[in-house]
Amino acid sequence: MRYSSYKKDKLIMENWRGFLKEDASASKVNSKDFPMKLSDVGKTYSPEQAGIIAKAGIEDGDADDDKIQTGDGEWSVKDLKPSQTSMNVGKAVAFAIAAILENNPFPNGPGGDLKAIVSGDNHIMDGHHRWIASAMVDPETKIQGKSVQFPAKELIAILNILTLYFTKSDQGKPGGGTFANFTEEGFKQILTKYANDGVWSANKDPNEVVRALMKFSGASDKETAIAMSAKKMADNISVLTTEVPSEFPQREDMPIISAGEGHLDLAMKLLGSGAIDINPAYFGDSGEPGGVKDQGGIHRKDAGSDAGYDAEQIKRNRMMRDLEENKKKRRKNK
Repeated sequence: MRYSSYKKDKLIMENWRGFLKEDASASKVNSKDFPMKLSDVGKTYSPEQAGIIAKAGIEDGDADDDKIQTGDGEWSVKDLKPSQTSMNVGKAVAFAIAAILENNPFPNGPGGDLKAIVSGDNHIMDGHHRWIASAMVDPETKIQGKSVQFPAKELIAILNILTLYFTKSDQGKPGGGTFANFTEEGFKQILTKYANDGVWSANKDPNEVVRALMKFSGASDKETAIAMSAKKMADNISVLTTEVPSEFPQREDMPIISAGEGHLDLAMKLLGSGAIDINPAYFGDSGEPGGVKDQGGIHRKDAGSDAGYDAEQIKRNRMMRDLEENKKKRRKNK
């Protein structure tokens, strides 16, 4: 009985230790250290320093405090939310026609792989036009992406650090248009234009556009198909949340994490492994993410673009610090 009780107590303690092992905490993300706007990240750090921050979390003495739960995810289109207000209705309608015709980038119809990150509170970080185009056609359809279990507000700031590191630039994509244009009348105007002039997503063939709209609406003539399709698209997106929190940056200051460049997969590895120095205590107990203040006594942006710090430098600094600490311990024990 005593042995059984011991095993039970041991199991409880092991479970408790596992519970205490925390992942990265959004509440501990310092907005001064992690600005939300990409342009502000560029004012605060050089690309080289952003690279240090992206790798120093494992070297800060506690990799677990910077880990974020990541993985593949699937959601109903209607359950996802935007992270930007900049939306081009013409582009969205063109994508919707592609989805109806099962043309690229929708070979299987609406939905599919967004090839973008989705936050823990269901905000998409990229792929907004593919998302809303899928909803315009079928808001119940499923969409896949990369799940990152962190709130969008803090995640945007972290991804902007990675954007500066990956692209070496603090310039985001240009914005244009708003959700205010996503109405029945707005759709009708664009659909009329495409039905008369054609569009890339229907092989630039006006007849293909009309065929798509007849298929989508069930109408048998052009004008009715346009009107019914516009109304159906507007009705379909009425179930979406299109409001964006006021503190979120404009499109020009949002992250760029390209799947085609390999940045999406790399970002997922860095987020999931605890590599990014997200939470205090930061590397070297410096009070700065990545210890950028302590490396050569240089503070953040002052390091400039040719600072030349890398992961090997971080490791060497840590080894030197450990040697000094061991010397102090030996002297103390004498």
